Amino acid sequence: MKFEDNTGSASREATLTIEGEGIEKPTLVKFIQGVPGKITITPFTEKFAKEGGKQTFTVLSNKPWAVTASPSDWLTFEPASGEASEQPVTVTATAKYTDGFENENLKELRKVMNDLEEKKVHLNQVRRVGTLGITQLDRAIAIEKGLYYYQGNDFASEIIFSIRRLVEPCKQHIDNNFKPLDEIQRKDYGEVEAQIIAYLENISSQIEKNDYLGMSTTVEESARLQSELTRLKKEELKRIQGQSGSTKVSMVYLNILQETTNVVNFSCNLIKVSKKFQKE
Repeated sequence: MKFEDNTGSASREATLTIEGEGIEKPTLVKFIQGVPGKITITPFTEKFAKEGGKQTFTVLSNKPWAVTASPSDWLTFEPASGEASEQPVTVTATAKYTDGFENENLKELRKVMNDLEEKKVHLNQVRRVGTLGITQLDRAIAIEKGLYYYQGNDFASEIIFSIRRLVEPCKQHIDNNFKPLDEIQRKDYGEVEAQIIAYLENISSQIEKNDYLGMSTTVEESARLQSELTRLKKEELKRIQGQSGSTKVSMVYLNILQETTNVVNFSCNLIKVSKKFQKE
């Protein structure tokens, strides 16, 4: 008995019938021939930015598949596995942004400081242009819209200032060759960090699209994140009282938590004011 190679995209089967003289019931033998594994990947061609981001690629496979990264601390996939399918599956690869302080990257921290200065200058320019625009509106509308406009600009400024107050001590800490965050601090902040990034991206998307249907959920998420950051601050204060770890590192870490809380709060206020400016 000889089988030809299965060159198709799916397994196949055949039934062999054995009959003989004097045998009342024939014997049936079923043969199932599998198919060689075949997978086709359509990769992405763009590089990830330092700030991280998302890229997509497709997987078409006639066998179960899984995708992993090595090392896996900065790149994740969704979905990370799948079953055989006749249609390609789109996989989203998410790259974590480069953390200058965690990686003791002084060059990256200096770049962040320079970027913040550029953002501050740009925001001041926008404020001046917006002020001129408001003066051209009807007086009643100008008073109402002007209030929301200036509040929004102030909240945006506070976000920049908070990030600067977060980064500056980190830069000085690394510049003086002090100890980095310990494993507990890295783990605790790392878990909430990803959630905060997603929260900020969501706010940015809502403001850019002028779509505030999900704002109530965003406000709830803001409260939850601030509560979690408060919990981390309390735990760090307990560690200081127990003389566990470096006090210098703890003070920098507490500052990170405080300014991160401010960023979360001001971002929530910004989207509230943005909605009022656009809708009212």
